Amino acid sequence: MLRHRRWDLSPATRLKYRDYSTPGLYFVTICSDFKRCIFGDVQGEKVQLSALGWIVRESWIGIPSHFVRVQLHESIVMPNHVHGIIEIVQAITAAQRAAPLQEVPIGAAQLVPGSLSVIVRSFKAVVTRRAHLELNWKGEIWQRNYFDRVVRDGQEYADASRYIAENPMRWQRQRELMVENRESKGRVAQHAAPLQSRWRKMERDAID
Repeated sequence: MLRHRRWDLSPATRLKYRDYSTPGLYFVTICSDFKRCIFGDVQGEKVQLSALGWIVRESWIGIPSHFVRVQLHESIVMPNHVHGIIEIVQAITAAQRAAPLQEVPIGAAQLVPGSLSVIVRSFKAVVTRRAHLELNWKGEIWQRNYFDRVVRDGQEYADASRYIAENPMRWQRQRELMVENRESKGRVAQHAAPLQSRWRKMERDAID
């Protein structure tokens, strides 16, 4: 039986004293603006990507071409968010350095070059730029910030990988439960209406 783990992902849980440019595995979740389903849909427990969703997927896969200290592990583009495991590995020789996806201003946020924040911000920026150029996209694409969790050991890696792989199945199941709940509430309302009518009649008869 698969063991499911609920991941508590929030910017507030980010470790205050961790250097997020150091080697390690990070489970990252990036949401669309207002969590709108603009990246695709789930049909039969499989994600059907929209044109924007394909840009998101291609841009994610391209991250290591621009950040040579990054290796990608399991990932998935869902209708309104992206899950992925990013690994920052040991520094490579200067001759192997590559240019970032897009220049990211470093100011008040005090971003560290090559850190997880810079990687995510650069990824989001290139998706936005491509969407504007290729799809004539108007408006925001991304929710501010992102969610992350440091993957500490093999068990956490296995849990995170399973969570990513099973995301479409859970999405489909949640949708089915919502439909079932709406139908159940409808049946209850239909059953309650005649009862309420009878009670009102009994009250009028009692008063008369």
